[in-house]
Amino acid sequence: MSLRAMCCVAMLALPIVAFAQDAKPAAARQAGGPDAVFAAWDKDGNGALSKDEFRNGWAGTRNALATQRLKAEFQRHDANKDGSLQAGEYANLALVQRAGKSAPMMSAFDKNKDQGLDFAEYVDFVKTAAQQQPAAPAAAKSK
Repeated sequence: MSLRAMCCVAMLALPIVAFAQDAKPAAARQAGGPDAVFAAWDKDGNGALSKDEFRNGWAGTRNALATQRLKAEFQRHDANKDGSLQAGEYANLALVQRAGKSAPMMSAFDKNKDQGLDFAEYVDFVKTAAQQQPAAPAAAKSK
């Protein structure tokens, strides 16, 4: 990948990497821009990104974005804003509704048995339920 392409990718990834790099103060993350992303990905500090460093940085960015999206979805379904999904909120999840009667019981993911799913339990549910969903049908070819 060219340096120019890597810089473009890094600039697009900056907000995601900033989310993932919570240990650093916000001002320090934003001040560096693409340089901060590069430095975060350049684990050996040699001023160049190896393929492994790029792959790991990219994977970390994708994971951070997925976590951010899951957190937003969790908060959207947490109607009473108590930090946990109760049975009624669980029943409103798209994955549960699509699965219908074959949807797993909420209790299967309620590890601490508090009658609700906290965020970590919700993530476990999403991983399991997504794997059980049938693959989307291929788009019909036009003649």
